[in-house]
Amino acid sequence: MRVLAKSILSSILFIASVASLFGQQYTISGIVKDKANGDLMIGALMFVKEQPAAETSCDANGMYLITLPKGKYHIICSSVGYKTDTVVVNLSTDVKLDFNIKPNEESLQTVEVRVEKYRNKDNPAVALMKKVIENKEKNHNSSYDYYSFNKYEKLEFSLNNVTDKMKDNLLFRNIKFIFDQADTNQQTGQVYLPMFLKESISDIYYRKEPQSKKEYVHGDRITNFGSLFNSMGVSQVTNNMYQEVDFYENTIMLLTNGFVSPLSPTAPTIYRFYIQDTTVINNTSLIHLYFAPRTKTDFAFMGHLWVANDSTYALHKIEAGIANDINLNWVKSLEISQEYDWITLNKTAGNNEKPQRGLMLTKNNLVIDFAINKGKETKSIIGKKTTSYKDIEINKPLHDSLFNVAGAILIESNVAKNDEAFWDQYRHMPLSSSESGIYQMVDSLNNYKPFKRAMSIGKLFIVGYSSLGGFDFGPANTFYSFNPIEGFRLRLGGRTNMKFSEKVMLEGYGAYGFKDKKFKSYAALRYNFGDSDMMKFPYNQLKIYHQNEIRIPGQELQFVQEDNIFLSIKRGLNNKMLYIQTLGIEYKREHEYGFSYTLTAKKMKQSPAGVLRFEFDSLENRMVKAPIQTTELGVKLRYAPNEKFYEGTTYRTPMLNKYPIFELQYTAGIKSPNAGEYNYHSLQAKIKKVFYMPPFGYSELIVEGGRLFGQVPYTLLTTHRANQTYSYQLESYNLMNFMEFVSDKYASINYHHNFQGVFFGRIPVLKSLKWREVVTFKSLWGGLDEKNIPNADNHLLRFPTDENGQLLTYHLGSKPYIETSVGIGNIFRVLRLDYVRRLNYNENPNVSKWGIRARVRFEF
Repeated sequence: MRVLAKSILSSILFIASVASLFGQQYTISGIVKDKANGDLMIGALMFVKEQPAAETSCDANGMYLITLPKGKYHIICSSVGYKTDTVVVNLSTDVKLDFNIKPNEESLQTVEVRVEKYRNKDNPAVALMKKVIENKEKNHNSSYDYYSFNKYEKLEFSLNNVTDKMKDNLLFRNIKFIFDQADTNQQTGQVYLPMFLKESISDIYYRKEPQSKKEYVHGDRITNFGSLFNSMGVSQVTNNMYQEVDFYENTIMLLTNGFVSPLSPTAPTIYRFYIQDTTVINNTSLIHLYFAPRTKTDFAFMGHLWVANDSTYALHKIEAGIANDINLNWVKSLEISQEYDWITLNKTAGNNEKPQRGLMLTKNNLVIDFAINKGKETKSIIGKKTTSYKDIEINKPLHDSLFNVAGAILIESNVAKNDEAFWDQYRHMPLSSSESGIYQMVDSLNNYKPFKRAMSIGKLFIVGYSSLGGFDFGPANTFYSFNPIEGFRLRLGGRTNMKFSEKVMLEGYGAYGFKDKKFKSYAALRYNFGDSDMMKFPYNQLKIYHQNEIRIPGQELQFVQEDNIFLSIKRGLNNKMLYIQTLGIEYKREHEYGFSYTLTAKKMKQSPAGVLRFEFDSLENRMVKAPIQTTELGVKLRYAPNEKFYEGTTYRTPMLNKYPIFELQYTAGIKSPNAGEYNYHSLQAKIKKVFYMPPFGYSELIVEGGRLFGQVPYTLLTTHRANQTYSYQLESYNLMNFMEFVSDKYASINYHHNFQGVFFGRIPVLKSLKWREVVTFKSLWGGLDEKNIPNADNHLLRFPTDENGQLLTYHLGSKPYIETSVGIGNIFRVLRLDYVRRLNYNENPNVSKWGIRARVRFEF
């Protein structure tokens, strides 16, 4: 796209040079398409014969814009592999001029017409890119011994295509003051309204040996829309969507997806490359190439890059976008513009030689246009990230103390409290008038009573809570649910918020089952030792709680309450539950660099519910056991480097990244009079890792294992995660029944791969649907020591049976439990459907050998 930035710059320079001679300026704009198939011609070059300085190229939507004074001009449209088209324009007003260009055709002796096929063999552009790829390690900034710089980032979201009709809309009629910050895009002519602004100031330090990179954040602020959105959660989401783009990396993470870099070793098989011309920038001769994905639905870029026309083959400039047909949701367009510049090194080769130079990134802009669809008049949200660098130094030795600290990002304690004077002093560029008014405008909105009421309603429907002073009622989706044992269940609860206290949170609920006629309850007190909001990372808090509840053994839900109304409908029989009373204390400490630990102590009492019976065999007859009492002490260690997540009001939702997650948990059961009946020790370990393999999607691998030492009843064994709902759960066994398998030793592998449409995108009938292929494989090995198998000698609880005496709970034998699935994701951009197959242990009663499961998720 040659040149969204270049087109603006060249147009401005041209206008400035001729405005005094020719007066009023007019625009020529339009769209360029492939006449054969109607595809948008992204990157097509547009020339003006009479004014070479007005050269530009088509953006990610195939659009161009040229500004000229009144006169007669030859407008030339050119693209590699296509016939050049020229149109004469007498310009006296703004002109709309579209081009439909034809592919170059070669007439054969047989009068057969064909288009020249693109080939890598003997292609000078591909040969050049292979040299660029071969030399990229020595050209990357990681090759320097040291570097450092000061970085300023500005991320702005604006409502695009604002119209007078919108301003008069009932929704905005009483808050028209927000439109005082509206501005006009000089290139498109559309009016946009800035609504969100995030700024940060930091120092970056890099050392090659031993390799380490640290970022010290000195300032960070973000617009705050009250309690509807958690500001840190929004910050984490935006940072994850707008990760740093480094084209020297093989995989580029954007919008939580992995894109193939045009400098990746696999790039020649993914991209087409064309040499366009040579040029000179900053006294350096450069070769200009155009690149585009071979398959437009792949997660790849298209655009222009400029590399050194010498033996270094260094990247000096790149302008990239995405194809219109890419399998990416909610994105209308994406544009990246980066430039590298020469920086003098801090050491020289000798007194008689010129100072050595190194290339460093000096310009870095990323613009994403988010929209429900790609229609021209569609309202959209434009997110623009601008990164500025100054005080760049290369190979100046840095003190070890800068690197001898834990964590990659170090945030000063007062980053959110810096005043306006701080930002005026340290930001690299002043805010525009529309940007500088965002903070004041949002503050005015937050103090406007109708807006506050709207936010309160939105909070109830989006996050499930409604505020009344210092108390939040909710979550709303748990007010009503049902199950076979409780029947209809009503629940009412909530928690205090920051208005009540910044250090103390009280939370709880009461619930009643109309069938079992039992009350359930939960009450907890949290105390925050940290300086930040207690619901924000990093946690440093103590919780004391008491809970009287009913639970399904083996059901472990992620990011949702167990009595969620939407999960009340289940397949098969759901009649094996436990009444559990718990008194516990928990201390959780998190560190910015990803390490956390949790210390727990709890006393529990378990009673059977449904078809469960606490019975055991003796030599004489069958006996009934009283409720099981246990006392447990536990510690959980977790290391998740560079983990990002959205801080919701109830749960954190982690965002996928390339870094592994390690978990280790130890639990000890303490036997004591009137407190615990059993001595045991349990150790569990888990490793989770995501592998990105663009354009073939990504894999998620979870390896888990555990061992319990001691003799305990089945309710204290590991009850393997089962799922009897119709929703697909990634970390559960979706065709296993609740409490079907228990173990005192186990190991499991859970493999999930999302191909992200790489196959469907190559099938003409299916590629427009933008479906994505998914496959999973889950295998579980486990077993029981002889001492934990119930018999008349050990007096352990009998495994559960149904009314007819049919055994319902088993332990795994010599073969593993295996479950696989194939599915289609991204149906209607939110729905995933999986065909799940259970491969063994099908002789167990009441099992489903196969099933269809659904999952709803918003993803890019």
